[in-house]
Amino acid sequence: MLNSRIAVLTIMTLSILARPNSSTLAQVAGSETHTWSGTLFDTARTDCGPEVKQSSSPGTCPVSICTVTFGITLPDGKSYKFDEGSNPKAVYALRKSRKASKLVFGYWQTGKVSSTITARVTGTLTSDTLNLDTIKID
Repeated sequence: MLNSRIAVLTIMTLSILARPNSSTLAQVAGSETHTWSGTLFDTARTDCGPEVKQSSSPGTCPVSICTVTFGITLPDGKSYKFDEGSNPKAVYALRKSRKASKLVFGYWQTGKVSSTITARVTGTLTSDTLNLDTIKID
């Protein structure tokens, strides 16, 4: 009798452990990696002055020395924010890019934007937030 109870409990335990977790399945299904290209912007600022209005999409400001939260505006006008773990990747990519560093420094010195900073990002999209795997500044 005791052996049959142990066998039944073992089978039940194994069947519960073998069953896939539904939240894990949903995560895997929604976590396809894609690539986007567009213009980087500062997600913390929305009013950046008339001298840079024509260089950024409405409601966005160009990347500056003080930018710590980033986003990307795609050519079709859609904008996505980067998640908290992706923002340091954007800072690192900006520092590595000589061209982008010059543009950000020039914006800091003059208050005017001479060009936008474009990037190619790879990652997963959740709602309107990107979780980046890679970022490359053009």
